[in-house]
Amino acid sequence: MEAWDIIVIGDGPAALRASASAAKAGASTLMMSANSLGAGDTIAIDGIAAPLKESTTKSHRDDTIRAGGFLCDQDIVSQRVSEATRQVDLLERWGVIFRRDADGIPLVRRAAGHTLPRLAGAGDAMVRETQQVLEEQCMRHGVVRRGDQLPLRLVHTDQQVHGLICLDMTTGTVNAIQSKSVIIADGGFEGIWSGNSIGLGIDLAMRTGLSTRNMEFVSWAPLSISGTNVVLPIGMLADGATLHHSNGTPLEVEDFADSTSLANAVGSQGVVLDARNMGESKVWWAQTSEIVSTRLGINTSRQTIPVSAQVSTTLGGITTDEHGRAISGKWSRWFTGLYAAGDSACSGVHGAGMVAGNRLLDALAGGAAAGDHAAQFASKANFSGRAALETHLGAAEADLDFDMAGAEEGPVQRAGPLFAKLSEIMNTHLGLTRDKAGLESAIEALDNLQSNAEKLHIDDSSRLFNSNLLEALRLKAGIRLAKATALSALSRTESRGSHQRADFTDADPEQMHHTLVDEEGNISTLAIRKGPSGTWVLMPE
Repeated sequence: MEAWDIIVIGDGPAALRASASAAKAGASTLMMSANSLGAGDTIAIDGIAAPLKESTTKSHRDDTIRAGGFLCDQDIVSQRVSEATRQVDLLERWGVIFRRDADGIPLVRRAAGHTLPRLAGAGDAMVRETQQVLEEQCMRHGVVRRGDQLPLRLVHTDQQVHGLICLDMTTGTVNAIQSKSVIIADGGFEGIWSGNSIGLGIDLAMRTGLSTRNMEFVSWAPLSISGTNVVLPIGMLADGATLHHSNGTPLEVEDFADSTSLANAVGSQGVVLDARNMGESKVWWAQTSEIVSTRLGINTSRQTIPVSAQVSTTLGGITTDEHGRAISGKWSRWFTGLYAAGDSACSGVHGAGMVAGNRLLDALAGGAAAGDHAAQFASKANFSGRAALETHLGAAEADLDFDMAGAEEGPVQRAGPLFAKLSEIMNTHLGLTRDKAGLESAIEALDNLQSNAEKLHIDDSSRLFNSNLLEALRLKAGIRLAKATALSALSRTESRGSHQRADFTDADPEQMHHTLVDEEGNISTLAIRKGPSGTWVLMPE
């Protein structure tokens, strides 16, 4: 049986950073992704937020907590923002070509949710260059990376990790891999709204009985091009692009409002982005302009672009502490050997909403913390659970055969229409606003959808590079995550951050806590962690 100190699930910034940190610390590290290598797990990343020109981190911390609806774990926010400048420095040393100011340091712009200039980046090359330099760090430290690896089960005994069962789609074999630790970092589940992508890691953890946290909160992309899956970087607004109603009237919105406020102002239709007067800054968004021109036939130098709000990433997920450890029910209880980072983790940094640039900051700092701690843990732990892995291997083989054979009987259901129905349910009932009746309707519709998904027809009967099977498993995971989201949203009877209830329009100070939900739909709560001194750093006015 193959054995590794650490298995990392994912291939985006958080997974790459965690893998490189773990391997650098001396742990044997295997990194696997359900996608092909290099695809990554995130879409538009506008840059990284860091107080490069500020004497303290206080303003960055306060902006983060305020945008998060005061539902952030404030000690973790303080820790992350104190590491921001270091993360920018490392990216620059590794090869990311940041835009620079007259002083020769990375240029910072004031962006959504920030009261001061704080967003550093490389234009629309930020995603590509970050992925590239982090891949190079993995190669430098000897990380073994494998693509087309489909995780099927997380094997544990009494919440102690033993390893993974996965399908290797390059060979068609189901393998049991022993490990001392598993780091889940394969992204969030925003695909249940858009149909783009759904990370399997959160569902994998939830199926062990672990409760997920704050599933009702999402981050909105206010610059989604209407009728498409193209999302424009919000950093374009910092470089001079402006928002207008279709009749040319400027969109009235608070100066540098956070992304949730922008999304509410933009709504679903009738707003256009004017990028014609961006001046010399436009060269940093040349690739974005080319995509818009090629796909939609819009010349951004001469025409405006219709935009609407769309879910860009989810903020809920696996509860983690400052070390990236998965927390089970209480802050004092660790699901031993299990970690999460990036969009898979609910790290406490974002709370009920997100400011521009904090997504990449949390992915990098959180990934590094998880990788370092997992390596320390692995150096003292022993391999365990070989018998459990062999038992689960047989069960996973049987489940896989049943899923692929069962589709031949009964009414034919295919993943495409069911994905479309899932997106329709989520956008109708869990959009910019929610209410009790809509959420209850969503839960009922999701139950029916789950029943139909059990009759899913998989056209390809082979296990080799079977994209039908991958989409079927993502659909089933997405439905389970969608139900958890709806139940969590139904339980929070207030409006806070990106969770806006039409029937409970005010924030309730009695609900200043995290919502936990498990696979069975059981709801519980978790207290918010306070500031470094044990007192609140920032309180709502």
